[in-house]
Amino acid sequence: MRYLVIGCGYIGERVADLLHEAGHDVAGVTHSPESAQRLAAAKPYPVHAFDVSQAAEVQALSEKFGGSPAWVIHCASSSRGGAETYRQVHLAGCNNLRASFPAAKILFTSSTSVYPQTDGSVVTEESDATPDRETSQILRATEELVLAGGGSVARLAGIYGPSRSFVLKSYLEGTATIEGNDGNGRYLNQIHREDAARALVHLTTTAPLGIYNVTDDTPVTQRECYTALSWRFEKLMPPVTEPNTQRKRAWTHKRVSNAKLRSTGFTLSYPSYEEAIAQDPDLVRSIMVQLGGNGAAPSAADASRGCNVILVGLMGSGKSTVGRMVAQSLGFGFADTDHLITDVAGQTIPEIFAAEGEEGFRVRETAALRSLIGRDGLVIATGGGIVTRPENLPLLKQLGFVVWLSADPNVLHRRTAHSHDRPLLKNPDPAGTLRKLHDGRSPLYEQASDMKINTDDFSPQDVAYGVAETARVHFSKASPAPRTHPHS
Repeated sequence: MRYLVIGCGYIGERVADLLHEAGHDVAGVTHSPESAQRLAAAKPYPVHAFDVSQAAEVQALSEKFGGSPAWVIHCASSSRGGAETYRQVHLAGCNNLRASFPAAKILFTSSTSVYPQTDGSVVTEESDATPDRETSQILRATEELVLAGGGSVARLAGIYGPSRSFVLKSYLEGTATIEGNDGNGRYLNQIHREDAARALVHLTTTAPLGIYNVTDDTPVTQRECYTALSWRFEKLMPPVTEPNTQRKRAWTHKRVSNAKLRSTGFTLSYPSYEEAIAQDPDLVRSIMVQLGGNGAAPSAADASRGCNVILVGLMGSGKSTVGRMVAQSLGFGFADTDHLITDVAGQTIPEIFAAEGEEGFRVRETAALRSLIGRDGLVIATGGGIVTRPENLPLLKQLGFVVWLSADPNVLHRRTAHSHDRPLLKNPDPAGTLRKLHDGRSPLYEQASDMKINTDDFSPQDVAYGVAETARVHFSKASPAPRTHPHS
């Protein structure tokens, strides 16, 4: 299908990317000639500069586009403007698009701010949407215009993602508050950028026409959200204040339901904000970099990585022994993913393997990694098979500096010969098993790691010294500087 994406900003650019990746014929439009030039040079699809609030420019756009698209997706931002900007960008813009592209369907990205509820109730697409604020009233008028022309409306919740999360940024810099409401604050309805963009594509390719709330599965109160962040980042809770009635979006307190969107077969990559904090490899680090750290300019490769040392390698390579020594040398805390798993499960590793199989254990292993995202100042010893799940590789990189402790399979066999808690070695030929694991996993360790150390001919003390000194050099070039945690 042919698509025209109006507004290639934080959401629109990603929408256009996804459409192009899916094989659609797509063109982008921005208001700024500079943005259009920059994007056109970087994207495999054309990007043009037109002002959709001007009827003559939209007509010129239709002539340049050459024929009618199947869909026009209106993602243009008001750029923090007031009511007049809203009226020009949204209402006039969609009216002009309807006139110049009469055969195209329009998908208008509106906002859940059109719902005025303040009682904490569940809000669906059928709920009252008669807002008091003029900007939201203009959104409603634009919705009606688009629906009357046979289009669809996506009411987006608060958008967050890499380099953009007001909730996380305000919490980390100490300006967040819990706004009244008996100390629990208002409900936060949010949607990750990736899910928002995916939903807009879904609404033009799969879902019936209509109004859809685009929000995650889990609205939470400010207190619930900040409690989870407080646990993760070891910071105090924000203070309770009076509601902020000067917000750009009106002060509301509601739980926006996405049930209608999900009923069309759409599923979210990040069903909750807490899961996104744990799983998005760029979200936390990008916000920390925005906040400045120690002022050093990180490289692009290091900008999204934590200040931890992560040890990978086969069983018997010395990860736990060396890890504790490195932690002591650096003044870091120590964490072992196997211990995290057994603490949560209340079972030993052999018991987990017996009850859930290796796959069940690997799922728990990924969860253990994700639980460490956002923490700094740790040396983390991992299980030997942690590299076998593709989703773990970006998590390892996100956590920090990854070191592969390598050893010859014969050496590993000697080191593990008297161990009785390694399920994969409970067979008649443990030496052969180690050789197969070594051959199969070595390319994965190579892919996951920043540095490889062969431990065959070195004592644990020598290996720990090498890891610690290399880590110090790495952290001296990164930002923010690692925080030490004397207690593991």
